[in-house]
Amino acid sequence: MSREDISSIGEVSPARLWAWRLLQRVEQDDAYVDRLLEVTLRRVDLTAPDRALLTELVHGVVRWKKRLDFILQAFSRHPIQRYPLPVLTALRLGAYQLLYLDRIPEYAVIHQAVELVKSHGKATAGLVNAILRALQRHRGALPEPTLEDTVRYLSLAHSYPEWIVRRWVARFGPEETVKLLQVQNRRPRLSLRVNQRRMGVEEFLVWLQERGSTAWMSPYVPQAVVVERLAHEVLEEVINQGWASVQDVSSLLVVQLADPQPTMQVIDLCGAPGGKACAIGERLGEEGHLTVVDIHPGRLNIVKREALRLGIADRMSFSVTDARSFQHVPVDLVLLDAPCSGLGTIAKKPDIKWRRRESDIGALAKLQRELLEHAATLVCPGGVLVYSTCTTEPEENEEVVLDFLRRHPEFVLEPAQRWLPVEVCQGGFFQTLPHRHQDCDGAFAARLRRRE
Repeated sequence: MSREDISSIGEVSPARLWAWRLLQRVEQDDAYVDRLLEVTLRRVDLTAPDRALLTELVHGVVRWKKRLDFILQAFSRHPIQRYPLPVLTALRLGAYQLLYLDRIPEYAVIHQAVELVKSHGKATAGLVNAILRALQRHRGALPEPTLEDTVRYLSLAHSYPEWIVRRWVARFGPEETVKLLQVQNRRPRLSLRVNQRRMGVEEFLVWLQERGSTAWMSPYVPQAVVVERLAHEVLEEVINQGWASVQDVSSLLVVQLADPQPTMQVIDLCGAPGGKACAIGERLGEEGHLTVVDIHPGRLNIVKREALRLGIADRMSFSVTDARSFQHVPVDLVLLDAPCSGLGTIAKKPDIKWRRRESDIGALAKLQRELLEHAATLVCPGGVLVYSTCTTEPEENEEVVLDFLRRHPEFVLEPAQRWLPVEVCQGGFFQTLPHRHQDCDGAFAARLRRRE
């Protein structure tokens, strides 16, 4: 976007203007939503309400993009995909606010959407105004997809690619699939891993509540606190003091399954951005050590910074290496948090559902098998290998592990329920699904022990 384009924009709130810019970058540059937001919120001086609105608008438009386009098309004489990206983005922003947010006056929504596109000419501004006003008038009788094709209907109604819906309907049936689609379209609550070296969980809960937050201990793992409301400045203090870290409950359950002991020698393959690595580091003592491996130096630097913040860097070392070729003497515990399709994290990362293709799953499963094969060489006799993902798909989860066990009789599956609540375990594996397990991403893990 040129400086002329920006300077010609009228009086638009900072949150809407930045949302408009970032959403165009997501489409045009295939940029990651969370990284764009993180950089923008760090560099741009926005008020707390504007920070919240910017995040809401970007996530919301990405989450509901397919449904928004379906509805907008009903009020346009021309195919909306042919509109210039700045115009289509303004329409999506306006439609999202009119349909999903109820605290913003409708006239303000439409006026600001029009202001965003004024540099494209009066006709374009009139087009955006006309489409959004038509949507405003007919909001009580919106177009609905036909019920003849279940997959297409659910895809349009809940804003998902058809291939994901098709897979889940085949696996769970239509009714349960609707629940999974719905829960992954909701704004997720924040969950925090308490650094018990610095503050107890009960003490931390009281501290949060005294500052107006609604928070409670996760029913699945006592070290995790789920937060309903948390002011930005309160979260900043928590992070700066090293009292807690943002981490999904399912991710912390994987660490609980691994059960690292204070004196263990541990390797975390594919360890960035470091949630599990730092959770392990918090459990190690002076005699324990964790080697964190990742192929991306920038992402590994994030882990280093986290370890320093939490005061655990002295028991960790870092290696920028492809996990398939990393060499080390065998250790007590190896965690392989494998690259995956990430379909269990759609609630937090809504752009994943548009980034992924069904063909990715087979390619990722091949990579996962290669990584697991090499990870096994790093486990000492009697040691433990934990394989984990943040996806819902069997080809990346139990099928990878069962194939490995068929070819490696020196390893045995240890039932996950020995370390975890039975409600998050299935067939000896750890498995959470967002519609079945409250405040959890979809995740999977298997604990494999090498025979003595």
